[in-house]
Amino acid sequence: MITFLAFIGQPKFIFQPHLHIPWLTNVRHVRPLECISDADQPGWPRAVQLADKSLLDDHLTIVIVTARPDFKRIPLSLASLVCHLDYRKLSEVILLVPRRHVSYLEPFLAGQAVNHWPWPISIMPDDIVLKHSHTHSYRLQMMFKLVIAQIIKTEFYMILDSDCIALWPIHVEQLLLKQQVSTSKMKYNTPSYRALYQLEERSDHAEWWPESEQVLQIEPNTCITNNPSAKTIGVTPAILSKSIALRALCRLQTLYGDRSFLNVLANWALWRTPFGRMWTEYTLYYLTALCTGIFNSYHFHRANTSSIPALNLYGLSVWWPTDWNSFSRDQLLKSANAGLRWRQKEIDNNNGAPIIDSSGYHLPQIAIPKLYPLL
Repeated sequence: MITFLAFIGQPKFIFQPHLHIPWLTNVRHVRPLECISDADQPGWPRAVQLADKSLLDDHLTIVIVTARPDFKRIPLSLASLVCHLDYRKLSEVILLVPRRHVSYLEPFLAGQAVNHWPWPISIMPDDIVLKHSHTHSYRLQMMFKLVIAQIIKTEFYMILDSDCIALWPIHVEQLLLKQQVSTSKMKYNTPSYRALYQLEERSDHAEWWPESEQVLQIEPNTCITNNPSAKTIGVTPAILSKSIALRALCRLQTLYGDRSFLNVLANWALWRTPFGRMWTEYTLYYLTALCTGIFNSYHFHRANTSSIPALNLYGLSVWWPTDWNSFSRDQLLKSANAGLRWRQKEIDNNNGAPIIDSSGYHLPQIAIPKLYPLL
């Protein structure tokens, strides 16, 4: 078992809070969402996508939706990715931030600073994908994680929070698995790779599923069983498919109209939110993929294959101050140290395809002690 990421800090409303006034809420997408009907599934239109042959679907885009209160956590997260994640398969790292916060990051991540990173890194103002006002912060974050698919240039993108830290070496073959695409699937543009997903039981977040089923106008116990022990998709960190994310948005656009569907998400059943009942980006995504029958063409779980080392997307989680005790600190330090030693072993032995090799300017002896100082 390879521990992938640790979370540090409780769930946050990372955007500056604004009073949510339903009758003043205005959320609209900036880029047109063009959808076409599917003859086999007329209720689930597909997004029109411009084919970009310059990027393969074995590449990954990293997306971090963040804001100034979380900026202090970003350096460690990025440094851990430099140490542990195969940079040669990363198309881009995107930081989606409020426009007024962009200037705080630019001195460190733009201009000449980009030469310090082994992959292209972009600081994108969030208003290039959504315009919004009087909107609940947490709902806005979830909408961004789906709508960002409009500008992603790879089939798969990984959603991270600013406080996700890689603890062990991660090879892209553990995240994206090559598959044989049949002739019948080729007409649906099925990708030649599938992305890893983390299993959760439905009961882990039981309150989310009924809300998402209602938003998508799905009858309960049809596309997905309502058995509490049913296996479902997990939460952040998660790898999403551009095609599935856009298809979920197309379904909502068809149901509620192009000018209204994002406002429907923003204002949906606000009175039930204090009771934990709310749609989420991942439940909307998973339900869409199951109802259209395409989930297994885009995703795999580590239990389904023995051809690659197992990888667990969840690691040590610290949500509340009481979680950050001497035991959890020792666990984190032991995991981090073990991961760094294993990383160094890969480099020293040159065994397989190392994540950071010494042939380039991103030398591990610099990256590890300088950028990832957990020893």
